[in-house]
Formats: sequence, C-alpha cells, structure tokens
Amino acid sequence: MAAKDKKMKKTARERNGRAETEVMLEDEPTTTELETKLGAVGIFILSCVIYFITMFPGLPMGDSGEFMVTAIDFGVAHPPGYPLFTSMAHLAIKLIPFGTPAWRVSLLSVLFGALFNVTVYYVVSLVGKNSVVGLMAAGWIGFSRLFWMWSIQGEIFSLNNFFCAFIMLRAYYFESCSKENILFEAKISALTCGLSLSNQHTSVLFIVPFALRVAYKVLIVEGKSPRDACNIAMYGIGGMAWYLQMPISHFFFTPRVTWGDFGSISTFLKHMLRLDYGSSFKLVAGDTQGTFISNFIAFVKDSSAELTVLPWAFALFLIYTVTTKVPGHLFRTTVKVFLAMMGCYFAVFCSLANIENPAGLSRGVLERFWMQPSIGLLILAGIGLSKFIIFLSEKVHPILKNKYLQLALAILIISVQIKTNYEENDESDNWYAHHYAQSILPELPENSILLTGGDLPTNVFRYHTICEQMRPDVRVMDMQFMAADWFRDVLAPTTFAGINVPGVYRPFKAADLVKGQYNLKGFLDANIDSFDIFVCNSVRRDEGSDYEVHYMLIPYRTCKRFVKRSDVVNPVEVVEKTPSTVLDEWPMPDIRKYEDRTWEHTLKVAYLNSLSEKGSLMWQEAVAHKNSNNLRYLLGKGALEIGQAVTQIETGIAEGRLEEGVWDHVRIGVAMNMGHFCMMLHTMVAAEGNETRRLQLEECGRKYWTIFVHWSKITRLKKEHNEDALVEQLETYLALKSFKELQFNL
Repeated sequence: MAAKDKKMKKTARERNGRAETEVMLEDEPTTTELETKLGAVGIFILSCVIYFITMFPGLPMGDSGEFMVTAIDFGVAHPPGYPLFTSMAHLAIKLIPFGTPAWRVSLLSVLFGALFNVTVYYVVSLVGKNSVVGLMAAGWIGFSRLFWMWSIQGEIFSLNNFFCAFIMLRAYYFESCSKENILFEAKISALTCGLSLSNQHTSVLFIVPFALRVAYKVLIVEGKSPRDACNIAMYGIGGMAWYLQMPISHFFFTPRVTWGDFGSISTFLKHMLRLDYGSSFKLVAGDTQGTFISNFIAFVKDSSAELTVLPWAFALFLIYTVTTKVPGHLFRTTVKVFLAMMGCYFAVFCSLANIENPAGLSRGVLERFWMQPSIGLLILAGIGLSKFIIFLSEKVHPILKNKYLQLALAILIISVQIKTNYEENDESDNWYAHHYAQSILPELPENSILLTGGDLPTNVFRYHTICEQMRPDVRVMDMQFMAADWFRDVLAPTTFAGINVPGVYRPFKAADLVKGQYNLKGFLDANIDSFDIFVCNSVRRDEGSDYEVHYMLIPYRTCKRFVKRSDVVNPVEVVEKTPSTVLDEWPMPDIRKYEDRTWEHTLKVAYLNSLSEKGSLMWQEAVAHKNSNNLRYLLGKGALEIGQAVTQIETGIAEGRLEEGVWDHVRIGVAMNMGHFCMMLHTMVAAEGNETRRLQLEECGRKYWTIFVHWSKITRLKKEHNEDALVEQLETYLALKSFKELQFNL
C-alpha cells in the first residue's frame, strides 16, 4: 500500500502485567469531517422525503392496527409488549394535531427509518474510512424493498432497525475511545442496549456479543473494578425500565385494548419473555420447529434476492482482509465484534425460529426478522467495499480512489434502488384497510358484537371502531383474547361491559368443559337475545360445540351473522335481507404488486371467496332439507347466487380489475358448487320431461365440472382421498355423450 495512504501508529497496552507494543496500520479518511456531516444531512433529507411521499395514509394491515389501538389508550401489545414503541406511538397520536392516528404513527416510522440510514452511513464511514461508500451502503439497504416497506408504516421494525445499527455504531465508539472515556462510553452503550430491548427482543442477539466485549475490556484489559461493571449494568437496566409501562398501564390506565394482566410479577415476566409462544424466539405459537440449516439457507436466499449477492462478496472480502492482512487493531477488533453479532443472531434465531419452509403470510412474517442480520451484512459489505476499492486502486489504477468518481457511483446506486423499488413501495394511496372496514361496519345493526379471528379482521375493525370512531358502538371481540385467562377480569368489565362473558372461552364439546369455561354455543346462548352477533374470518376450525345444530351462519359480505334456527322459516328470505359482497364497491388490490406474503393479497382472496358464500349456504340447506318442498327453490337460489359470483369475477377480469391468476385460484370451489347445482336441477327437470331446460342444465354442468377437474389437477389441490375420487368420478361423467339417464341425488 502506498506510503502516503498509510500512517504508522505505536501503542502500548497493559495485559497480564506486561506491556506489549503493537504496530498497527489505519487507513486515512478519504473525506473531510465537513463532507462527512454533509453526507449525513443529505441521506437523512432524501430518506425523509422519499419515505414521506410513499408512506401509508391510513392503516396498514397486519399488526399495525393492534399497535394503534394499544397506543391510543396506553395499553400493552402482544408479547413481549413493545413498551418503548407503544409509548412513542401514544405521544405521536396525542401531539401531532392532524392526520389519522395511523398516519401519525407511520410518520414516526419514517423518522426512524431515515435515522437508520444515517446510522448505517456513519458506521461504514467511520470503520471503513470512506463516507462515500457509507452513502452507497445506506442507500443500498435503506431503499431496498424490505427496509423501505417497514419504514413507511406504523410498526416496531423501523425503530428496531435504527437501534441495531446504532448498537454497531456504539461498538465502534467504544473501541475507539480513550482510556479516560471508556466508562462513559460503556454506560451510553448499555443505555442504548436497554432501550433497544424495550422495543424489540431480537436485538439481544446483537447485544450479547457486544456486552461480553465491553465486560472483557473494562474488567480485564483496563482493570476496572466490579463496582464499575455494576454501574454500567445499571444503565442497561435503566433503559429496560421502559417495561414498567406495562404495570403502569395496568394500574393507572383503563385501555380499551390490552394484552394481559400485569398485576403480578409472574404475569409480567410471562409476557415480557414471550412464554405464550413457547420461547422468546418462536415466531408463532405451536410446536412446529425449523432447523438451523433450513433457516440459514432461507436467509441467504432471501437476502440475495433482496440485496443481490454483492454484499456477500464484499463481506467475504472483508473477512479475507481481516484474517490475512495486517489491519489496524481498532479496525480488526470492530469487525470481529460485528461478526460476533451476526454469528450470535444466526446461531440462536436460526435454531429456534419455528416457521419451516414459509409460504404466503408465513413468508412475510419470517422475512421481517431477516432485516436485523441484513443490517450486519450490509455494514460488513460496505466496510469490505471500502477495502476493495483500495485493493483495486493498487492493482488496477489509482483513479479508483477518486472521491468524485465514487460519489457519482453512490448517486447511481441510490438512484437505481429508488427507481427499482419505488412503485412497489408507493403506498400513498393504500386505503384498502379503510375500504375493508367500510365494507362491514356501517351496515351492522346498532350495538352489534363482532367476533373475530386472525390479524386481518381483528386489527382492522378494532382500529377503525376505536381510533377513527367508525361505529364505536360495535364491540370487536377477538376470540384469541376470549380464550385468555385474564380476559374476563381485565377487558370484560370495561370494554365489553354488558356482554355476558360466562368464563374462559374454550372450543370444546360441552362434556369436556370444566367449571368457568364456555364454548361458542354457550356464548351465543348467553347473548343472542340481547345482541346481533357476527363472526369474521369464520369460526375456529377446532370448535367442538354443536352450535350449528341450533344456529345458522348467514353470509354477510366477508363476515357471517349468527341466527337462531328456530327463528328461520325460510333461509332464502333471511339471506336476501343481508348485504352481499359486490366487487364494484371497493378497489381491488393488484396482486401483481401485492404477492401472497402480503395482507392485501389475503384481503382480496377474502373478497373473492365471499362472493359464493350465499350460494354455498343454499347448498348446505338443500342437503339438510332434501325432502322439503323448498328443495328446488333452494337449489335455484343457490345457482343464482353462484352465477352472480361468476359474473362478477368474469367482469372484473374483463375490465382489468382482477388478474387471471386469481380467478384460476378461486374458480375451483365456485365451479364445483355450480356444477352440483346445475346437475341437481338437471335431475329434477329430466323427471318432468322438460328437454330444453335439461339440455341447458347439462351444458352448465359440463362447463363447470370441466373447469373443476382441469384446475384441480393443475393447482394440485387434491389433498384428500375423497377429492381424488370426486375428480375421477367427474371425469367418467364428462366422457359420456349425454347425462340424460344419470340421476344426481343429494
């Protein structure tokens, strides 16, 4: 390396009672301090502008709705509680005087997303001694799809990204500080780590290696006392004191939505440690378990698809530099601490995360937890790139070290990232959650109860009834909450006052219930005479009560209404009085933009599936009353409802509001139902000798059964033996020249 680009430094340090002298090489900064500060200001302003003009104007779907409804009343979110974010979101809602509550909290994420980019810039600039490469790294990661997406919505991940990068920055400051300032730097670092843990628990996997390094340097290298170490630890505990928000919320506030009872230390620790999920790093409740290898391979694939393989190449070059060259002590130690953070994350998270081979929404859940190691990867890659430029300038041409040439490359990289990901991350007109709420809430009778399951209906409807006062008289009861031991004592007397909550909800048969438990039938029996009760996202699949014997579920757009069977004389009349899903009323999310890992995709499929719900109910009633005089009427109305669903979907495709692929996914169930309706009516008119009508219905049956058989094979949805048998049977029918002699019975 050219002499003018290096300087020699001699240091002496005490270790094991003797002085050691080490010759170390440190690169000179390629930009001035003023230029570095101007770069920080530039990336901050650019990030704020881009994020602001693309952020959600209303509620994003997913967990955002939960964070809003807990924040507005200073409640507690799902484990581990996220008290720092909840408190900051509470202040944002109270202090920002305009915009929806969701917009105000999203603005908070924009700010921390921009600060994250600045922090990445500083880490790469200081460790790599090249602020222009710092700009490249900040723009590369900050305007990637994943990091951009979580910087424009009211969620915890923007703040967590900032803290993780800031912990890495604190690691550099700690390593580079003088002996006189080491305790001060250690205390500030501990406070930072404590605050980070108050926001997101996964940051502990960056904190542990850093904490061990601080303890070693303070106690062993510098010979400080255990009392000094305890003082440092107290700063970390002080940062984590934000968790006191949870008992404060319990004892001094009455939030309309909160998750848990924090009146005892055991319940507090259970929530904080995420024991409801089985362990701190399980992503979903349950016994499924991923493997280290499968999870690590998933990260390599996802990060390579998200950020390209170049960060891996530059990070590997950095490791090669550290292990084979003679870098400066500060540089070498800092990089080793960063590598330890990455190694700790992979060793723990990849071993414990319990989503195996994720697809759909599960893939979206997992990828957000890849952001933390991606931060480490990009920072290491940025530092590696700065070293690679020096390497190339020596081997190829010194002009590669020209900072103006590098600046042009940085501007190009940032511009390409923004252009590539702008359209996908432009959520400035994303009002889909609002439209979803409007599709249900305004139509509900006064003081209705809305039972929900899953994040989509629960968080969307709770947010709009509580935060935006859209039908505040409607009570949204999350069936997951109802199954919690604390629900009856914490929320039932306040948020759900007047509703009979006869204990703790369990989806068991009546014979399996113990004292203090109730199932769905028990809840309906206790409340159906006082309230109109609806359910969204269907009843739990494991519900064991016999509620269906006593209650009908009448489709009500994307939800359903409970009605006593004893009150129903003609189910068709009940169905005709309830609103139907009409695709023309709401804009449909474009699935070419919103893939199956997004909530927008889930919402669109819910809309499409609800189109045939009334027809399916008519089929069920026809089966239940196959000897009734109303059989033909039920079948006719069912066929009409299914036909209207088909018409809406085909019209949507023709007008470009629905994609062909979505129709292919939904048409299987619709086609099977339509074929059954046509052939049942075919049997009836054949017995009456109406040949013209019989031929029409035979053509109808052939058309839709052909569609069902064709698309069942293509999409491989045949998961059970009876479906295989059905496809084979229908293929036999379709091979016949005429259905005239066939008799189809319910």
